[in-house]
Amino acid sequence: MPAPRAAYLRLEFRAYRRKFLQPLVTARGVWAAREGLVVRLSDADGRVGYGEAAPIPGFSQETPTRDYAWLRSAPDEMTPAELRRVPERLACLRWALFCAQEMMAERLKPPPKVRKVSMAALLPAGSAARAALARRAAEGYRVFKWKIGLDSPPREFSLLEKLLGELPAGGRLRLDANGALGRREWAAWCDGLNALGPPAQNIEFFEQPLPPATGAVAWREQKRLATVAPVPVALDEGVAGWSAQRCAHAARWPGPLVVKPSLLGDGAEFLRWRAKARADLVYSSAFETSVGLQAALCLAASDPQVGRRALGFGALDAFACDGLQLPAHAPGPTLALRALAADDFLEAWNRLAKGI
Repeated sequence: MPAPRAAYLRLEFRAYRRKFLQPLVTARGVWAAREGLVVRLSDADGRVGYGEAAPIPGFSQETPTRDYAWLRSAPDEMTPAELRRVPERLACLRWALFCAQEMMAERLKPPPKVRKVSMAALLPAGSAARAALARRAAEGYRVFKWKIGLDSPPREFSLLEKLLGELPAGGRLRLDANGALGRREWAAWCDGLNALGPPAQNIEFFEQPLPPATGAVAWREQKRLATVAPVPVALDEGVAGWSAQRCAHAARWPGPLVVKPSLLGDGAEFLRWRAKARADLVYSSAFETSVGLQAALCLAASDPQVGRRALGFGALDAFACDGLQLPAHAPGPTLALRALAADDFLEAWNRLAKGI
């Protein structure tokens, strides 16, 4: 029996392309422009919800082009059950449609008790990190994330010692290799960190030093290496997408897990996992527009442990003013959380019609 007409949701989508003010340089290469899509769902009662599909190059095989192709092939109107049949390989698109429905149901809001959250500042790779650290510290940031893996361990380690010496009082540093280190390079880093002494205590964690594990044997080996590492080891790329296998291994990981909400896929499934796992989660940006950013912040704010660690959204000034970032998301060391409704995103949606 076909679903009643009132059960159908109208599906619309628009693409965007935003150039970084300064290209993001990581061990994966140079990222010059951010591409993604914003979806909009509406029903017969006039309720509207927005979501954002924002795949990150290299994190999976999903791309905005593949998301766009699926949306082009989909009917203009679909039931919630049909929307849940988006292929698992299009995790970002699944997340976008989940968020749009949550907004329609007025469930996409930060809890009232969480009024503001602290942010970690993103530092550029290489020696430019020192000037950026000084500037961000003067702005009030106390947690900093530095991209490594672009140079030899001895050269980067020499720079690390300078950065640790220039941290403000109470400052903490996160290192992020984006999975670029080999076993020998990781061993060299561990030797250097062991020799650091007390300054190593200001390293909050080392994020994704090795490529993501594939298979149970590789997971066990990476877990063993993390257990004996001189600083906590976090996973990022290693848990992106949250497949059933990754969820099972992530629940037993000895260090933090960096969660980019925009890459999660089925948000309801993740929330069920989070409630059981009670993992040490660090929520982080995928360089979304305010549509995706608001959803990510709401997910982070709903975590009972929010506030334990600074959120990784300290790059809100990465793009020129193009109308896709709301004033509520102004950059700074802290961000006041606001409950935003669908009407708050209408202007940005209309701007996307102009081909941003």
